[in-house]
Amino acid sequence: MNKNDKNNDYKNLVDLMAIHSEATARLGELESDLQQAWLDLVDARRTDYARLQEAHATSAEAVEMLATIHPEWFEKVKTLKTPYGTVAFRTTSKLEVKNEEATILLIERLGDDGNIFLRQTTGLNLEALAMLSDSELKEFRIRRVMAESCKVTPSKIDLGKAVATVTAAKEGGSK
Repeated sequence: MNKNDKNNDYKNLVDLMAIHSEATARLGELESDLQQAWLDLVDARRTDYARLQEAHATSAEAVEMLATIHPEWFEKVKTLKTPYGTVAFRTTSKLEVKNEEATILLIERLGDDGNIFLRQTTGLNLEALAMLSDSELKEFRIRRVMAESCKVTPSKIDLGKAVATVTAAKEGGSK
């Protein structure tokens, strides 16, 4: 490689570094502008957002209270459908272990039968233990805690269903 090629390569390197530095600076400016635009947008909508969050939380709480004081609405079905969405009650359970080490020792006394209830890190396998009866859980100082939750879901337009309905109507009409 001759001296002229080295000089041209060095000139290209300097030119590329100038492009890179300029692009880096412009990207920084663009990110700063976008960040400021985002903050301006948030400031402009903050009051509406807070008001809607409050309305959302308050209405969900009120729906849950009404659903709770009217169990007759859920005697035949667990989910109540309205034009504006659904209200559903679900019963869940979790295992509550007061002293994990003591329970592990009790399970280890079972020998090979207890291996499915323990993980390799010698932690409890709550999924396997959940299959036991409450009296069996009591032997390991575990109790099943039942909880009920209420889920409020707003209705949404199902565009796929709407398109299928329109398509079916057109096909039915053209025959």
